[in-house]
Amino acid sequence: MNTRQRREIMGKTRQRIPHSALYTAATWKWGGLPCADIVLPPGAKGIFRLVNAYLFLYRLLNPQKISLKHNLLHRHALIDALLRRSSCRQVIEIAAGFSPRGCMVSADTAYRYFELDLPEVVALKREQLESTPEGRAILARSNFTLLEGDITRLDFSSFAAVPSFVISEGIMMYFKREAQMAIWRNIAKFIRAQGGEYVFDYIPIDDEPPRSRPGQWLSDLRHRLTNPPPPFAYDERTRQDVAADLIEAGFSQVEAIDTRMVARSWSLPHAAVPTRTIIYHCRCR
Repeated sequence: MNTRQRREIMGKTRQRIPHSALYTAATWKWGGLPCADIVLPPGAKGIFRLVNAYLFLYRLLNPQKISLKHNLLHRHALIDALLRRSSCRQVIEIAAGFSPRGCMVSADTAYRYFELDLPEVVALKREQLESTPEGRAILARSNFTLLEGDITRLDFSSFAAVPSFVISEGIMMYFKREAQMAIWRNIAKFIRAQGGEYVFDYIPIDDEPPRSRPGQWLSDLRHRLTNPPPPFAYDERTRQDVAADLIEAGFSQVEAIDTRMVARSWSLPHAAVPTRTIIYHCRCR
């Protein structure tokens, strides 16, 4: 493995795209999700192979560690299932990255789908869609919109005043509690006024499997050899504490769903593979 490859295990590409976003996009493709091939960005498959090679060794040293690709796939599929069960027909996916969900859902003209992310991510996703006839057809849909937007400064007044299904997948673990609370208050205010549901994932440190001593050594070595981004903003809150914070932020009903407990009953893909992602499903009366 050369120096460039080591640096690309984590961090960002030259286009300032987080490697985590590329790995996730390749996971959707590996998992066979609809439209995943249409939005798969350049370099994603290489990052997927490189990270999985590292994780293979890491899991040998940490046998309790859960498969990352299966964890991400269950997370996405469970959110899809919640959306299918919802009566909301306006969907706002924040920090959408290269999620294929909007391309899939907007095929049904009953839905109005908005995807938001930082400018460089939106630009690359638009470029990827424009590169194929299928992608150009998706961009031409009147019920599908790509928007530049920052989750920490989101103005919901630009959206129609109708019940909405708001998603923030794979992003909340990067924010400390104070920032999370500000984001949740903003979303809760919108949903209280217009109706709807809010769904996101967050794994409290209590729900993370323990790391072995050799696994910690390997993790320390990776940090010395590469330039990874700051670690997740973990704190001591349990899933019950997170639910209490959501109530304080303005939601009236919070359900914490563990993928490990529902994979079979909800018919998630690769349901026999154990995962543990906590999906929070929030409503306002």
